[in-house]
Amino acid sequence: MAYWDTSCLLKLYAPEADSLSFKAHALHASTLTTADITRLELFAALRRKEAAGDLHNGGARLALSAYDADVAAGLIAVTGMNRQIVERFEEIIERSSSQAPPIMLRTLDAIHLAAAIVSGESEVVATDKRLREAAISLGLAVYPPP
Repeated sequence: MAYWDTSCLLKLYAPEADSLSFKAHALHASTLTTADITRLELFAALRRKEAAGDLHNGGARLALSAYDADVAAGLIAVTGMNRQIVERFEEIIERSSSQAPPIMLRTLDAIHLAAAIVSGESEVVATDKRLREAAISLGLAVYPPP
C-alpha cells in the first residue's frame, strides 16, 4: 500500500496528461491510503476543473461519487484525523522548518505526511516538490521516483 496525496488521486478521477502512469501505479496496489481531508480537496479541485471546462457539466459530482464508491468498496482506505496525526503533524512542521535550508510545508501537506506515517505507509505518491522533499527527509519513498 502507498499513501496518495490528493493531487495524484485527482489524476485517477479526472483526465490529466500523466493520468495513465498514475492509474498503472494504482493497479499495482491492493489498497490506496489517504487522509479524510482528501475528499474536501478533491471536490474543490474537481469543481475547478469543471468551471475551467476540463470536465463536463456535472462531472465534478460524478467523479466525486466514483471516489466515494472506491472508498466504500475498500479500494481506498481513509485515515481520519486523530491525536496521533496531530502530534506527528507538529513534529513534521518542527523538523521541516528546522532543516537547513528549511522545507516550508503547507498545512495540508504536513497533514498528509502525518497521515501517511501514522497509517504505516512507506511510500508517498505525490507530485508537489515540497511535499516530496519532506517525505524523503522523513525516510519515505516517493512516486514518481526522483
